[in-house]
Amino acid sequence: MDTFTMQANTLTTKERIIDAAVMLFSQKGYDTVSMRDIAREVGIKAASIYNHFSSKRDILTGIYDFYHVVHQAAMPDLNKLLPMLETEPVYNVLAKLSYHFPPHLQDKMDRILLIGSQRLCLDKVSESFVKDHFLEPLFQLSRPVLSRAIELGIIEPIDVDSFSRVVIFYAFSAAELNRTVMKTTLEEWQGGLNLIYSLLKPASKKK
Repeated sequence: MDTFTMQANTLTTKERIIDAAVMLFSQKGYDTVSMRDIAREVGIKAASIYNHFSSKRDILTGIYDFYHVVHQAAMPDLNKLLPMLETEPVYNVLAKLSYHFPPHLQDKMDRILLIGSQRLCLDKVSESFVKDHFLEPLFQLSRPVLSRAIELGIIEPIDVDSFSRVVIFYAFSAAELNRTVMKTTLEEWQGGLNLIYSLLKPASKKK
């Protein structure tokens, strides 16, 4: 029995619709799934689904909103990370930029990101979702940490935006692989990050 099934009895009908849509959209593709398909998966009458969502696009937006809320809660606190640069090795602080979702939500979050990435070139809603709820939040973490490390004379100056993009593209690729047979383990993920961070050169003399 999967996580979605185990939680079904504790979810509202609206939440069950979201869960069913996540599963169907990620497995079959957004365009091939109908409102009737989603209602059937939930176990409600087709007309009843419109009591909760006005359209399939409305469900997609609800899915993206769910991701945003969970993602925001999982992100590290930048106000706590920046002061650590003055007392801890920079690589320890960079490692704290990596975050994970609660185990019971990880699969769902991976599926939502897959749905968004599949529709990147197809609609503006999905494009905005990937940009605003996945890519930009990572920039908001890595930019200040790297910039502060340079300011403190801990690492040699680099193009912060370009380096951040390398990290973000790696994170995006790893998330995509998590829905395939090439699923990235936590150890593999961390190893890749460590390799990227090893490109940062310690400053010859701390300011």
